[in-house]
Amino acid sequence: MNQHLFIAPVDIQSPRWQQAFPSALIATDAAQLAQAGCVWMLLRDTDDFAQLETLAKSGVKTIAMTLVESAEQARLALEVGASGYVHYLAAPVVLEQVAQVVAAGGMWLGADLMRQLVLATARSIPAVPANATRATVNGAKVDLSQLTSRELAVAELVAAGKTNKEVARELDITERTVKAHLGSAFEKLKVRDRLHLVLVMAAKT
Repeated sequence: MNQHLFIAPVDIQSPRWQQAFPSALIATDAAQLAQAGCVWMLLRDTDDFAQLETLAKSGVKTIAMTLVESAEQARLALEVGASGYVHYLAAPVVLEQVAQVVAAGGMWLGADLMRQLVLATARSIPAVPANATRATVNGAKVDLSQLTSRELAVAELVAAGKTNKEVARELDITERTVKAHLGSAFEKLKVRDRLHLVLVMAAKT
């Protein structure tokens, strides 16, 4: 994912994009798509979502950019295949972080938006038996019994939408310990982020 292509109207293009990626291509359409390993697209109307979906389905990594961040727009962007969602004026260092996460197969959202989506997702999924030890996600079995009791406790609280600080307070452990348990749970369950964890924990059977 070496070459980055930014698609946006001329009057909304930002110099920060090439500050983050000096060799980035900046265009008003996807004419140079063949040269890109990652496409950053500014979302303004429903037509942009359709184009974003087409790009994502073509197999290219896509990142949605926005003029004003909103949980609903972020959800729609992810639903049509975007691997990330970020403000178009994000600092170069943030853009670099987004690219690294997406290149590694992850999904990028700002912390506040991630929390909103995790909470919304957790609330929309029916409750499952607390003693369940297996889950099926996208047809693949996930064995929750491989988690230690503390890793499972942390995972369940995070999947319920709690922050690391709230989990630490509830379990009477440090935030550093929460991060360690969460990282271990992510690795064992092969999940990429908190939203993915919500789906895994909700799929317990």
